[in-house]
Amino acid sequence: MRIEVEPGGIALVWEGGETSTIAASRLRAACPCAACREGSPAPPGTSIDGARIVGEYALNVTFGPDHHATGIFPYDLLREIGDAP
Repeated sequence: MRIEVEPGGIALVWEGGETSTIAASRLRAACPCAACREGSPAPPGTSIDGARIVGEYALNVTFGPDHHATGIFPYDLLREIGDAP
């Protein structure tokens, strides 16, 4: 898999060649961390400040402008978010 991170979102190129593109605001809205699941809204102007691979199964994303970085996005979740209309 190849992961391209930009402030406006991420692009994932899966092993079969399919591509998923996810906007920063959509990714933040799907953040699986406890704070976000409790209804903490994404701030206006959400962007992606960085990302790091977690093991062989997930991506940890740092969002701007608030530096939120507690969500770990399993690859299955990223594929689901990217495939959703």
